Amino acid sequence: MTQSQVTVLEEVCPRCRTSNYQNKSLKLLVNECGHDLCEKCVEHLFIRGSAPCPSCKLVLKKNGFKTKRFEDFSVEREVDIRKRILKDYNKTEEDFETLREYNDYLEEIEEIIFNFTSNIDVEETKAKVEAYKKENYKTIQKNRVAQSRQEAYLKEKTLAEEKEAEERRAHEQECELMEEMERQERKKKLLDQIASSDRPADEILLLHKEEEETVNATKRSLHSKTAYNSGFSIAMISSVKPSDTQVYIYKYEGCEGDTCGPKTSIEKIKRYAERVTVSKAALAGGFLQDYVVHRPVDEAYSGLFIFND
Repeated sequence: MTQSQVTVLEEVCPRCRTSNYQNKSLKLLVNECGHDLCEKCVEHLFIRGSAPCPSCKLVLKKNGFKTKRFEDFSVEREVDIRKRILKDYNKTEEDFETLREYNDYLEEIEEIIFNFTSNIDVEETKAKVEAYKKENYKTIQKNRVAQSRQEAYLKEKTLAEEKEAEERRAHEQECELMEEMERQERKKKLLDQIASSDRPADEILLLHKEEEETVNATKRSLHSKTAYNSGFSIAMISSVKPSDTQVYIYKYEGCEGDTCGPKTSIEKIKRYAERVTVSKAALAGGFLQDYVVHRPVDEAYSGLFIFND
């Protein structure tokens, strides 16, 4: 491993020079200036709540430090800004009359984040955000409540799925343990039979093999009949009410007059069918050869003599 690779992998506190090589539990924190400090240095320097950064001398607050997530501070800063802005700019597509208005709203959010990240027109952007917050206070609060409910629902659902998965794993382990115990019991029974029985060992082994195949077939049958959980509860299925709408069933009513063209007799069809080769695919549905020939003849003549006044 080269020296440059070691430098990339190591994390070092710029003040006390402690690295994660020396201290495996080293955790670097970062504040708004972007300079790293380990937890011990933060506790020591910011014991009064605020102090200047050792690197840039910018006055920082202790509660402003957070765990460093990205190597590039610009990415860290953009993520924090985006999170802070989206906390207030939380409208959804349902809050707009047209899709164009919603897209313009999203573009406005990206412009605000870009300005804060790049330090462009910061004061004007702050004023714009404050004006938006005052103007849309009720909508912001309503969407925050909706988001918190959605997050609580997803959290509850995730916990339920994890619990179900854990119970399923425990059940599978219990089944595997029971199968292993049964297998050992059958093996012990086989050895006892071979030792105590006067019958040939080959015959006893054959009977044991047949018994094993029967047990395995029974298990496969039970496994194939296991119900699949699709995620829909009985309450969800029972809440669907059948429609009262009557299904329209077509009823054929014959047309008046001679509308079907020349009549083809069954005898002519049979004679024609004798000279026609019908593929096996055409007879796959159980049709007779006469029917296969009769259908294209009828379709050829259908509607030839129907006229509209």
